[in-house]
Amino acid sequence: MRLIAHRGFDGQYSANTVAAVEQAVPHADMIEIDVRGCASGELVVVHDPLVDIAVDGVTSIDDLTATELSGLDVHDGEGVQTLRAVLDAIPPDTGVNLELKDPNTVERALEVARSVEHEVIVSSFDADAIRRVHADDDAGVELAYVLGLRPGDDLGVANDLECAYVHPNAWLCLLTDVVENAHRAGMTVNAWTVDSRLGAWALQRRGVDGVIASSPHVTEWVE
Repeated sequence: MRLIAHRGFDGQYSANTVAAVEQAVPHADMIEIDVRGCASGELVVVHDPLVDIAVDGVTSIDDLTATELSGLDVHDGEGVQTLRAVLDAIPPDTGVNLELKDPNTVERALEVARSVEHEVIVSSFDADAIRRVHADDDAGVELAYVLGLRPGDDLGVANDLECAYVHPNAWLCLLTDVVENAHRAGMTVNAWTVDSRLGAWALQRRGVDGVIASSPHVTEWVE
């Protein structure tokens, strides 16, 4: 079973930080990180669209430059980092899953992906983001559609867009036939977010191929 570090194992380390990915690398086959754009045009690694600044209160990531974001203390003294900085902390033999939070970042994300040696999966909840990647003949990445609460419809979208992977919620894998249906369509299934050994063990028994996990220890009971 493939072990993918959710935001750099966010149950153990500060999510989406350089420090997290550096500590996750010895344990993970792949690192999953969240990608957004910012005011200065760079891609940054952060999950939420808003950040709390002491002076100005809650502010949109879109309204701050990469320099301003890096100067914030949002994760144990570390600011929001650029995608380039985070990728530089991941060795080429460790895969990277870029989860795009905004379809408008697709072209920039693909430019970065083509410039690195890592195996890259681009994933998103947003079908438009996946559609834009699929439309780029030179994308050079594999696609993963993050499934919502209508897995039947979402699997159809993933199949139409030639996704190699689907990323369903772990509970969907345990309570529905999404794993069997995805495999029947030729897609690999990585379940999220898994935070226990028992959960990973149960998912393996359901046929899940990989877990996007909050801890490096969740696969200790599986092969």
